[in-house]
Amino acid sequence: MSQPHVLLVTLPARGHVNPSLCFARRLIRTTNARVTFVTCISANHDDLKLRANLSFLTFSDGFDDGVISNIDDVQNRLLNLKRNGDKFLSDFIEANRNGDSPVTFLIYTLLLTWAPKVAGRFHIPSALLWIQPALVFDVYYNHFIGNNSGFEFPNLPSLAICDLPSYLTPSNPSKVAYAAFQEQMEYLIEETNPKILVNTLDSLEPEALTTFQNIEMVAVGPLLPSEIFSGSTKQSVKDQNSYTLTLWLDSKTESSVIYVSFGTMVELSKKQLSELAIALIEWRRPFLWVITDKPNRETKTEGEDEIEVEKIAGFRDELEEVGMIVSWCSQIEVLRHRSVGCFVTHCGWNSTLESLVLGVPVVAFPMWSDQPTNAKLLEESWRTGVRVKENSEGLVDRGEIRRCLEAVMEEKSVELRQNAEKWKRLTIEAGEEGGSSDKNVEAFVKTLF
Repeated sequence: MSQPHVLLVTLPARGHVNPSLCFARRLIRTTNARVTFVTCISANHDDLKLRANLSFLTFSDGFDDGVISNIDDVQNRLLNLKRNGDKFLSDFIEANRNGDSPVTFLIYTLLLTWAPKVAGRFHIPSALLWIQPALVFDVYYNHFIGNNSGFEFPNLPSLAICDLPSYLTPSNPSKVAYAAFQEQMEYLIEETNPKILVNTLDSLEPEALTTFQNIEMVAVGPLLPSEIFSGSTKQSVKDQNSYTLTLWLDSKTESSVIYVSFGTMVELSKKQLSELAIALIEWRRPFLWVITDKPNRETKTEGEDEIEVEKIAGFRDELEEVGMIVSWCSQIEVLRHRSVGCFVTHCGWNSTLESLVLGVPVVAFPMWSDQPTNAKLLEESWRTGVRVKENSEGLVDRGEIRRCLEAVMEEKSVELRQNAEKWKRLTIEAGEEGGSSDKNVEAFVKTLF
């Protein structure tokens, strides 16, 4: 049998690219397939090429600098992705059709419904790589098949409005995103026996993976860098900033540091940042807070043009008396450090998986997209964290933040850490070489070729 040639197509956002790269490596390791990784020019950074033995192809979506300024940009980018991506994939498949390595399978990440349609025109099978938890897929699918009984699933937690992906709530911040997910699900509803590769593991979501009998869902996660499973505790020092951070963490006692990071896409309001800053100052526990200039300005509100580091300028001196503020750090190395006892997180799925693999309890501070559902799972299903509650103004005030920090670091610390250690063991067993996810990928590919 000739070597399989898989096209893997993803959106250029880091939250899509990173797990897709990890899946590509897993695919190569378990099946020896040739993988061609396709995304947009804005994601074509040199470091990507160093992270896997892959062929890389890029095309333009009209936003090669990656900057999205408003909702119209989002709409235009999705349209360009569909138009330019369709032509690009078609041309590549056609060019390789009669060569030594024709494309034999296509894998695409969420919101790229045009990609499997290209594959279908060339009679090439395809599968969706779902980079969010299986429960979130179930919620979207259930909604768009017109199930009027709500969001109740057998053996799964019941979901209130505040637990749903934000695009399905009455206050949905993006009609464009809703339409994109609708198109995604309607395509799968019409497809015969669709195949979904899910960035989760069998032991983490056994019921959610088998909710719909007409869909083949395969757990292929956690899709994280291989070094996270190695047990390594030290990273080579790359620059003075990382050296200084390591010395600072080394100086703290075990499980005493609060790590605060909201990823690269979430942008907090000035009021919310102030409440968080005051809570950290008043509690007087050491913290490490990552504050970056967020590139995505889609959700900013009027009067919120300042970058986040400027919004806390009035608290900067007091904050640095207690903790450390950095613009970037290696999240995996920080979470792995013995001094870190709590992770205040937006509950993006990649960060959620990292907290589980590294056994760190969380204060769940979800904002949008799948994050509310992820927070629900962390607090009620896996019991590794405590979720913040907004007040009537939609703000998480300083008292609520303190309540959650005290619960995770003091009142519930023993229970949460025990649960975190349990999931650490199970996620590492699934994700390491030869683990259950490797075996799932291998078994899945054997059904295709």
